[in-house]
Amino acid sequence: MIKGNHRFFILLFISLLELPGTILPKLVGQETEKIFKYSSNLGNLKVLSPKSSKHYPETVNENKTHTPKAENLKSSDFAPSKEKVKTEKEELITDEELELLLFGSIEEDESENKEVEKKTPETITASKWIPSVSAAFGFGFSDNPMYGPYIRDPSSYIEFETESFLLRQADPQFLSYLYFYGAGKRFLEIEKHKLSGILLLQGEHTYKPENSPGSGGVKLRHTYYDQAFDFSDLGLPFSMQVQSNKSEIIPHFGYQLNSKTKLSAETAFGVDQYDNPSENNSGQKFQVNLASKQSKYTTLLAKIFHHTIRYVERKKKDKDGTNLSFGNLQTKKTGFSGTWKRYSENPWLDTLGAELKYSELSDNAGAYYDYSKISAKLSHEIKKDKWKVNTELNWANYTYDVRSVSNGSLFERESYGIDLQLTRKISSD
Repeated sequence: MIKGNHRFFILLFISLLELPGTILPKLVGQETEKIFKYSSNLGNLKVLSPKSSKHYPETVNENKTHTPKAENLKSSDFAPSKEKVKTEKEELITDEELELLLFGSIEEDESENKEVEKKTPETITASKWIPSVSAAFGFGFSDNPMYGPYIRDPSSYIEFETESFLLRQADPQFLSYLYFYGAGKRFLEIEKHKLSGILLLQGEHTYKPENSPGSGGVKLRHTYYDQAFDFSDLGLPFSMQVQSNKSEIIPHFGYQLNSKTKLSAETAFGVDQYDNPSENNSGQKFQVNLASKQSKYTTLLAKIFHHTIRYVERKKKDKDGTNLSFGNLQTKKTGFSGTWKRYSENPWLDTLGAELKYSELSDNAGAYYDYSKISAKLSHEIKKDKWKVNTELNWANYTYDVRSVSNGSLFERESYGIDLQLTRKISSD
């Protein structure tokens, strides 16, 4: 576990020093095109997604809920905060979002970026190693950086972001890469929680035999996460850091059913460690994806998954939220989603997208954590010369099975999001 006020930036600069040979600005311009992003109290994080050849690895989508740790707190004070983060953390930074931002989705192999497809394969196979690095530094302001529903402390901040990518594909049958991503914020007006950040290191090796529709490989990933949360809506006059170190191994397999349809499956095994031992857990996930290119410009993606998390010490709860004296908590999440994307040569309708998701979570006790979730997203992208405009509309609704609020009705929460990003390309580099 990383400690100290400067733990994030120390790790960040050490990691950059470990990759001195990855600075290749020209290749950054050649091999990275589409920019993805997400919002948290880290800000809008832009991630360059290298588009390689048809052998580029499949996506891993993880739905992971972090829960907080506490230091020097009474157990009676800490108990409610677990539930708070359990229910509200999911919409901030999930593994599913993170993996999608880093590597796109599996249907992008054939339809995502037409310009890059034309020039990438020759470049990829001509070189044994393809390194790249990017960095960004900025300033910002947030009126509620800790997402406090009642206590809102505004703060200005400085932020730093970097990523490095080292890709090897000298043999078309093999693909290996090493990826590092780090981002952090330094809040200037918040004394207790000045630093917030995320570090991710991932490596993968994939094998796709020639003249074979099948492929397989394995990913190794470690994620360090550090973010502050406010708990004033629970009547607790404090905030605390959500910190974790998660290590995962992810075998994956793919099979090309025909020229337009690809089936892939993966299983993931992970261990998540917190300073507070009651939050430590292990998890397993199985997921199946089906990607279909309906036409030259239209793709469909369907996904089903099952995810189990076993907590080391966290106690079960009855339907009123009271800790039970026997056994530890175990949760299971099952869900499915469907995504539609339409690409066009019209720059004003370059990409249109729609996504619908449904999931259910259940626990092994009094159903205190049980909920069902439905979410939808609409997206639109405009590309004109060196300009690009991305617009997203998001909606999500959670309904809990037995958890109630003060008036006796069932606990329910709903969220909306409107996102607009404007990008201008300065040069080929």
